[in-house]
Amino acid sequence: MNSRVDMDIGVDVQTLFLTNAMILIVMGLAFYAAWRKQPDETYWPAWIGANFVIAGSLFSYMAFPGNEPSFGLALPNSLLVLGFGLRWTASRLFARRRVPMSLIVVPTLVVALMFGLPGWIDYPLAYYTVNAILMLFAAATAWEFYTDRETGLPSRYGLLIAYGVMALSFAGRIVQGINAHTAETAHLVFDSVLQIHLLIAVIHTTASGAFVLSVAYERMARDLRHAAMHDALTGLPNRRAFEQRLEKALQDRGHFALVVFDLDHFKSINDRYGHAAGDEALRRCALLCPSVLRQQDFVARVGGEEFAAILPGVTPTEAFMLTDGVRSTVAATRIAADDVSFGLTLSAGIAHSAEGEASFDRLMRAADANLYRAKNGGRNRIAETAAA
Repeated sequence: MNSRVDMDIGVDVQTLFLTNAMILIVMGLAFYAAWRKQPDETYWPAWIGANFVIAGSLFSYMAFPGNEPSFGLALPNSLLVLGFGLRWTASRLFARRRVPMSLIVVPTLVVALMFGLPGWIDYPLAYYTVNAILMLFAAATAWEFYTDRETGLPSRYGLLIAYGVMALSFAGRIVQGINAHTAETAHLVFDSVLQIHLLIAVIHTTASGAFVLSVAYERMARDLRHAAMHDALTGLPNRRAFEQRLEKALQDRGHFALVVFDLDHFKSINDRYGHAAGDEALRRCALLCPSVLRQQDFVARVGGEEFAAILPGVTPTEAFMLTDGVRSTVAATRIAADDVSFGLTLSAGIAHSAEGEASFDRLMRAADANLYRAKNGGRNRIAETAAA
């Protein structure tokens, strides 16, 4: 069969193969440039490899046209399956999920054997199988982006649509093969359906490549925003985030309590047990505070060994009980770091905001003054007054 057959709208198959291959290469180079900026992201090598493997598959289709079982058929079909398997791999790595490599290697080898061993399997069945595998890989990739739709990255929806449409196109090829059911189905059928399939592939390749770059940028921007507002050691919101939350609480003119916690004798912990032990003490305290407080309470690390919490809608009695729950829980906890184990206590100061009467500076000064009173009173205790 002549592989260069003009289509109804005047575009031949070889041109569409070449167009797809060139777009894949350009996008692969763009992915490489992105990888240079994010060398620790493991999904970039998978995206890059997928693009170049699929491009190699398309060049192989152009170089080895025909409808007889041979190496010329085994190479492009197995490369195409491998390429879409790598795309699925990249989508899972992007979501930081484990990749069962057998789900990629086994289908690739099966397709290579089906097309490379004459008489091993019926030609139409081989054609149905390869398109079914490609459909499943495309659908699985779409599903990966659908699964993480709550992450707030809009470009995920573009990738979901791009891979969903590609999966439907492969499904259409299966239906076409079933209807034709001739020996020609051992290779891609060169007709208007193939032309439509390849035109869809052009759109898919362009759109999916652009959306991959976009979703990676969106996540990087989100991570940078998160890093700017969170403490690297404990994972809690940092002082900047705390100040913004306190300002908002004051603007809302609601009633809340401000609590400032400080670990007792923290310098001696570092001096006696080492900074690794001190870091572990901070991390443990960062876990204990939110576990004792309510879900609506806001906890942040605002200094070296200092934490702060905003407790909305509490009475002075409720604020004291919640704070004392944190104090007693920390006091009852043993910190294990390296080969040492030690206890830990904290002191706390509470200031209460009467609606409309407290300012940022006055509330912070009141909480800090109470914290110092607790420290001077013997530590491992709480002091409180209302902010005037």
